[in-house]
Amino acid sequence: MNRFALMFLAASLLVAGCGKSGQDDSSAKKNPRAKSAEDFLDADASPAERKFLVAAKPFVLAIANRKYNEGYLQLSTHARARMSLNQFAPHDDKALVELWEKNPETFIIPSRFAELMKLTETAYGAPHKPISLRVESTDPDILNRRGKEPLDRLDSIFAIGAMPDSIPADIRRASVRGQIATQLPREELEKIAKQEETTVEELLKNPDFAPYFTIKVVLVEEEGQLKVGYFEFLPPSMLD
Repeated sequence: MNRFALMFLAASLLVAGCGKSGQDDSSAKKNPRAKSAEDFLDADASPAERKFLVAAKPFVLAIANRKYNEGYLQLSTHARARMSLNQFAPHDDKALVELWEKNPETFIIPSRFAELMKLTETAYGAPHKPISLRVESTDPDILNRRGKEPLDRLDSIFAIGAMPDSIPADIRRASVRGQIATQLPREELEKIAKQEETTVEELLKNPDFAPYFTIKVVLVEEEGQLKVGYFEFLPPSMLD
């Protein structure tokens, strides 16, 4: 099964989870896939959490709308100073992942950032619209890998991924996580349709067919403002 077929499977399970039997009308209205392109922030976020969602929103919108120069403007100096190819589309080969992490690109300019975004488009499809965004963690111990319990380590991986230790601990404020819907190229649609024993036209009519990728953002405070200190674009997960 190719990566796009796996995306289809994960997306189908996500949509199925949102539509479980027995949910009331109010919860159905919270289905993130029913929201508009501007209304994708977690409606249940507390006021303290919402400020982080609002801070991350311009970056998520810029990526979802493929306005990569605008997305670049949301990056902190730390985010611009170091980027690994893994942040855009982690490879299946563990050795290559480690190699990319040890050899990051430095001092990225806007045009290079836009070029790197092509890796994300190739891996997941062209960004189309934001689906959802929620706060993952604001715990300083989780954001800085200082948790002492076994589950704390897992929480840190989920919250900040491979965020480098070079980004100061005292400026990390929150991790947010969400999904961005994508549009797949025709050739990939044909492959999935064949695998599902259907046509491309019928596949596109299927409400469960909703390819996406996960976006992870760690916000830092820089010169009194919340900026994107680190980001990762990840494949769909059953944990989404």
